[in-house]
Amino acid sequence: MKKVMKIIIGILLVIGIGIGGIGYMQHKEHEKMVAIATSEEAKKVYEDKIRREESVAFTNQGVIRTYKIDEASLEYNPMGGLMVDVFINDDREAYISFNLIDNGDGTYSSAYYIISAKFNHLLEME
Repeated sequence: MKKVMKIIIGILLVIGIGIGGIGYMQHKEHEKMVAIATSEEAKKVYEDKIRREESVAFTNQGVIRTYKIDEASLEYNPMGGLMVDVFINDDREAYISFNLIDNGDGTYSSAYYIISAKFNHLLEME
């Protein structure tokens, strides 16, 4: 009976360590994605696109005052790149989605942009 109990405890221990290791690796991967999405190089991509949409963004004359990176929705694109949602003026319905691509020289670009309907409406109101 003691031998069976030791085997069961050993199996549970191995399973627990495996699950903990997987959770740790996912956490580290998410930290890496957050570091990329919040880097100065990535912020240049966001701000360039926002200023192309509204030339007076981030000023008193502009509709766009602030943006925030949604760290919870970060994920890698199976075709390459990091998918990032950026909320405009702290409104979760007004956003731009980016697919950040590493250019290999320390800079980033975006393979595509998706603009939400509410953000598009904000731009049309100005």
